Amino acid sequence: MADFVKVAKASDIPCGTARSFVVENEIVAVFNLNNNFYALRDQCSHMDLPISDGIITDSVVTCAYHGAEFDIETGNALCAPAYEPVESFEVKVQDDEIYVSVD
Repeated sequence: MADFVKVAKASDIPCGTARSFVVENEIVAVFNLNNNFYALRDQCSHMDLPISDGIITDSVVTCAYHGAEFDIETGNALCAPAYEPVESFEVKVQDDEIYVSVD
């Protein structure tokens, strides 16, 4: 069974934004897409730079450094220069609290 760690209040991450957290030694970006929350490793698979600094358009985050694009819901790489996906993590929200599992 997955161990979930509380990272933030849902109200602390506005729609269309992301925040970075350390969860059990993993740096995780939590994204709010229309009040649905997703978590990805906060590390672009191209150059290991934080994707939480990127530009969010619909369900895509574009890396601010080299333009790689990732599907926020799955972590899949959508265009060069990234070819490998970013790891995604399970998220749950209870009583305005966001929990992430990196198991």
